[in-house]
Amino acid sequence: MTDIERDNLYTELCHTMGSLGEQRAPLFLARFALLAMDAVGQAEVVQGLLRDAAAGMAEPA
Repeated sequence: MTDIERDNLYTELCHTMGSLGEQRAPLFLARFALLAMDAVGQAEVVQGLLRDAAAGMAEPA
């Protein structure tokens, strides 16, 4: 995937969440995550992505 494709897909993701509204966006992201996990198809890769996504997101003390 090129940087331009990634940027276009991220923009589409943001527009989709915006069109769904603030209340439905988290459900959309959860559904998207499940579909993406299935598409990746490798538990070890998904586990690494989960760790990477969570890194640095802990709430400040």
